[in-house]
Amino acid sequence: MANGKTLQPSQYAKHRYNIEQPIDFDVAVNYGAALMAIAGADGELVEKEFQWYIDEQELLMEDSKEYIDTLRKFDWKNAKLDELLGGISYNFPLNFKRSMLYQAIKMSGADGSYHDKEKAAVAKAAELLGIERSVVVSLESLAELEQATEKLRLSLFETEV
Repeated sequence: MANGKTLQPSQYAKHRYNIEQPIDFDVAVNYGAALMAIAGADGELVEKEFQWYIDEQELLMEDSKEYIDTLRKFDWKNAKLDELLGGISYNFPLNFKRSMLYQAIKMSGADGSYHDKEKAAVAKAAELLGIERSVVVSLESLAELEQATEKLRLSLFETEV
């Protein structure tokens, strides 16, 4: 751990991703910054995309304010995806590479559109991470299925969809 700071996983993180151990702050910044670079691959990181990640982190991490503030200041437009991905390593009982791509897909589509440039950035990240194309397609399909399931749930509860 470069600076010794860590993020503590929440109960939700334990339930959702089986993460139980602290996460190195600097590694988490590289992870979040890589997601920002991917979601911004279409030329802009819209507030809905970044807000999706903020919401996710507030659920997953205890006291995530400093982490989120650090990401808000990050220059994602000039980020080098290969360098960011090279600075990420977790010792979890979870395939963080697949999880990261899943979150990149979810974040990229949070504005209602998963642009071709965002898809290309996900594909590039997958290649850099050694993830097969079939896994990327499966992760994209999972994100689409979750979106459809959420819409179905809301419509069944007779709420605005």
